[in-house]
Amino acid sequence: SICSMAGKKFGTEAVAGGEQTDDPVRAVEILRGALAKQGIVWNFEAFEGDKGAFSEDEDGTRRLRLVFKTCMVRNALFRYAHEQKQSLCYMAHGVFAGAMENIMPGTSVELDIVHAGPNACLKEMVWEVKS
Repeated sequence: SICSMAGKKFGTEAVAGGEQTDDPVRAVEILRGALAKQGIVWNFEAFEGDKGAFSEDEDGTRRLRLVFKTCMVRNALFRYAHEQKQSLCYMAHGVFAGAMENIMPGTSVELDIVHAGPNACLKEMVWEVKS
């Protein structure tokens, strides 16, 4: 949880004062651009697949499927033979969630791993609007 909290703080600061939106797909584009301006190349995008990228559960939980193709964490983990889905992944998830909460004000964001693989990871951004 410490790694996730540290990542969340960095993510929030990385996009502070930037563009905001309530459109999750646009928010992903804004985040990718903001990170690129800081020299961080993190290749992720909405993943359409056969179900489409966006879904909403019966209870109102909103989900956006994302594919992470080039991931600095995954590349480092493979180089040093560490497992995926551990502390470094949670730090990266914190960066993503903190930034998205800043880009999409009034939301609480989590990132869940659907599949972690050697060539790409499939994740789901889960968010809810805070009351």
